[in-house]
Formats: sequence, structure tokens, C-alpha cells
Amino acid sequence: MQPPKILAFVFSVLGFLFLVSLFFPKEGIRVNDDITLQFLTLDEIFDGDSIQYADISSILDNSQAINDSAYLSMLETATFKDTIRANADSLKMLIYPIEYPGGDNTLLYPFFRKMSSLKQTHDKLRIMHYGDSQIEGDRMTSFIRFKLQEQFGGSGIGMQSTVQLYGYQLSLKHTASDNWQRYTAFGKVDSTLAHNSYGALGCFTRFSPYPEPLNTEEPTTKEAWITLEQSMRAYRISRNFQTCRLYYGNTTQPVYFEVWSDGELHDADFLEVSDGLQEKTWKFDETPKKLNLQFKSACSPDFYGIALDQEWGLSVDNVPLRGSSGLVFSKMDAALLKQMYEDMNVKLLLLQFGGNVVPYISEKSDYYEKWFYRELQTIKSLVPDMSIIVIGVADMSQKQKDDFHTYSSLESVRDALRNAAFKADCAFWDMYSAMGGENSMPSWVFANPSLASADFIHFNERGARVLAEMFYNAFMYDYNTYIKSR
Repeated sequence: MQPPKILAFVFSVLGFLFLVSLFFPKEGIRVNDDITLQFLTLDEIFDGDSIQYADISSILDNSQAINDSAYLSMLETATFKDTIRANADSLKMLIYPIEYPGGDNTLLYPFFRKMSSLKQTHDKLRIMHYGDSQIEGDRMTSFIRFKLQEQFGGSGIGMQSTVQLYGYQLSLKHTASDNWQRYTAFGKVDSTLAHNSYGALGCFTRFSPYPEPLNTEEPTTKEAWITLEQSMRAYRISRNFQTCRLYYGNTTQPVYFEVWSDGELHDADFLEVSDGLQEKTWKFDETPKKLNLQFKSACSPDFYGIALDQEWGLSVDNVPLRGSSGLVFSKMDAALLKQMYEDMNVKLLLLQFGGNVVPYISEKSDYYEKWFYRELQTIKSLVPDMSIIVIGVADMSQKQKDDFHTYSSLESVRDALRNAAFKADCAFWDMYSAMGGENSMPSWVFANPSLASADFIHFNERGARVLAEMFYNAFMYDYNTYIKSR
């Protein structure tokens, strides 16, 4: 084809596209629930960027946890803003507050009372931080744990599954033999299970499949191991623990175990045969840098979790439920869940969900509010004196043409979580508004250095730390208000 013909072809295509832009529907042509065809308008082509992303410069410039010793003097001067993107002098002087039903800021006082007396009583107290993939890898929880243990006592990473869904974690190096199987109450539930006894972590693990016909004539012994090593990326307090507690149940056959601490045999015995929840505890004079647990049996028990703690003080657990919308507690065996909460003295839950609902829900989310309220009622019925803080969904963006926009259903989901929390007499922290509100996620992604990943949904490690600081500041503000009231 000769150059004049090529030029004519190009101009004819451009002319055709120009005509299409004149008559193409502004809202696009919807193909199905997931695909909408869109076309740039002339205004969008010549006017440039029309969307305004949130200003988070004050967060980037001032992100640091408030010094605990400065809280009492800060109470007189700290200010509250409707949104973190307001023109704040510094994050130290701006706290996005925890909200309470009816404005009753004494709702957490029973927990504050227990927490404030730990150093005198040497009791144990536990916080469990549940969430979706936004909290995976101990990214947010690790900072909250560190600051609270530093202030109120305690150490160790807390409770976690005996086998991790993923290998990456800030606070611990966790490896295991490849014959472990993990069963969850969330995500794709195994249809072969004849029970729903998952325990407080919403999952259990086995080194032999379930169900398993046992050959009583010639039983085959199966072996498995778990290795827990200190991570140099962990906070100093998290690396230290005095006790290792193993929670298990449904033990139909004797299970021989060995516990190796830094290459030396620490203990060897048999786990008790029992249908109900059992706990095996090992104590250490010095924290092992490497802890190895080995098991041998013809049939595996159900392992509900392993906890690395100090003998007294505050424990803070990271419980990521990847893909979950938080509608999991009512699906689990209530008796086992209640027993574990009581045995571990869990008195505060942080429930951080909503992100897995936003892309798949209409702008009206009344039914999600109803379902999430049911979950809060379930927890409250098991442990009536349990305090709960619901942490709202973070901003999430989807690409529309050349810009990133907050999902249209996000604020509705946020409101559903808040309404459910207030109906159930629980506290609520609005993470969406705290991070900047509408169209704030692109500002976190495009920050230098970046605070969120390129999926415009998840915070990276640095961004998760900033959000953890912000929540901790709000939590401690209310705690020090309680101290002042005494």
C-alpha cells in the first residue's frame, strides 16, 4: 500500500472514532455484570484529568505513633476532624476517633479496666484481630501488638494456625512438612467434613486426611513436623516468649510428639486421647530461636492452633481469613468457640472486614448489615462481656477509562458495618474516612514511597503500618480518657 493510501486509511479510522465518540453513551454500554464498554469523550480528551484524588500529605509527613508518655498532656490539645484529609498541622494532633453507639465512649471501659491492671495482677488477657487479606502477614497487627505489649506487659506473637496458608509473615518464620492439610470455615469449605469444630482461628489442620478409615490390623504410622523460627524483622517484644501452647482435639489415636528447642530435645510424650478440646503447654527459661515440633500417629488429631506467649500480660493475635466477608462465626461450633475464648481469656475482638463484599454488592447493602449483625450477636451470646471494635472497610478503587474511582458501593458497605456494630452495642472505627475518604486509595498507591499495591485494594507493608498507627492512636486516646476519668 502506498503512503497516500496509508494516510487516507489512518484519517478515515480517526474520523470513524470521532463519530463514535459523539454518539457513544456517556455511561457506556454494559455487556454483563463484569464488563462495560466505554469510550473517551471529547471533554475527557482535551480537559485532561477530571478526578481529584484525596490529599494525604499530612499523613505522609507526620505518620508516627504518639509517644505513650505524651498522651495525658495531649488530651487537652488534641483535635478531631471529620476526615484525615482536612488541613491538619500534624498526625500527632489529629486523631480520627472511634465511634460508639449513642456516643457512649464508656463502652470499652470494662476492657480498659482489665488491661490497665495487668502489671499489678499478672493476669493474662487476649485481643484477637480478625480480618480479610488486608491484615495478612501480620502487617497491621504486629505494630498494634508491639505498642500495647510495650505499654501493658506481655510478649510473643500470640496464637496462629499450626500451618500457614502462605509463607510470608513479618513476625515469624513458619515452615512445615508437606503432608499437612488445612480445613477452613471460610472460603471453599471441605464438603467431606462431618463437623464444624474449627476453633477460634476459623480453621484446623491435620497430617492425615479427614475422614480416614483406620486399618486396625496394620495401622500406618504417619509423621509430620512444624518449625517456628525467630524473624529478625519482628519487633523485639514479639520475638520473646516463655510458653508454647498447642490446642487440639478429636484425638482418636495416641500421638507421640517431640519438642526440640534450638536443636536439643525439650520434651517427648504422648498427646492425650480425647474428643474434646485439649491444651498442651511447654515452658522455656530462655526463648528458643528455633522451635521444632514433631508428631507420629496412625491418625492425626485436629490441631486448632499454637500460641507463643509470655506467662502473663497482653497477647494480640493476627487471624487473617483470606476471602472472608466476616460471616463465619455463626458457621462454627459454638461450644468449641466459646471454650477457646474463655480458656484464652479473649476480651477484645477487632473485626476488620468488608473488602470482599464491595466489588460484588449493589449500592444498597441492607442484607450485609443484617448478616454481619447476626455474626456480632453470635459472638456476644458466647461471651457476653466481650468487647468488640468493628474496623470499617478501606477505600478501594476500580479503573474507569484512565482514572481510578472509589467503588460506588463502598460507602454503603461501610455504613452497613457501622449500623450493625451500633445495633450490637459495639464500637466502630471508620478506616475509609481516616485514610482520606473517597478516591484516597490512588493517593496511597502513588505516594512516594508507595503505601499501597498496584491493585488499588491492598496496603503494602508501609501503608499497613501507617493505618495501624492511626488506629492505635485512636484506641489509646480513648484509653487515656478512661484513665483521666478515674
